[in-house]
Amino acid sequence: MKKLLFKKVADTRFIAACAPPGGGRNAVTPRLFRHFNMVWVPDLSQASMKIIFTSILRGNLDLKKGGGLSFVAESIVKSAVQIYKKAINDFLPTPTKSHYTFNLRDMSKVIQGMLMCRNEDIPDKEYLVYLYMSETFRVFRDRLIDDKDRDRFNEMAHQIMEDHLTMDW
Repeated sequence: MKKLLFKKVADTRFIAACAPPGGGRNAVTPRLFRHFNMVWVPDLSQASMKIIFTSILRGNLDLKKGGGLSFVAESIVKSAVQIYKKAINDFLPTPTKSHYTFNLRDMSKVIQGMLMCRNEDIPDKEYLVYLYMSETFRVFRDRLIDDKDRDRFNEMAHQIMEDHLTMDW
């Protein structure tokens, strides 16, 4: 006859994370929640995002002799933050589009992609704006799965670019 072996587990803590219901996620019952302490992490404000990403982009563009194109950094970041916020609000996840979840990491990928280009290779403001739009399309638009969403994103991005960067696409 086999002998059963019981182990005693002591001093154990569970950590769980969840997002609000919607987009294929179900609501969690209060009966389960009562076993956990709730901690919320609020979204970063638009002002904070603008300060952080403008500092990063301007610092990189200042490395070019004489400051170069650092004056464009604030306009680029303003438009990037607006595109990010509109993508979150307009392209919501659904069961067929469950991957339509955008977070601050996507915003940082846009800026990080721009920083991968050497300053010597950026001749003027127009080239920098095209680089920015290329990164924006790579991060946000390439995730969209149907033509209707991509066309809506194109219109939104072009309008924001014209508003903040005073350039036609």
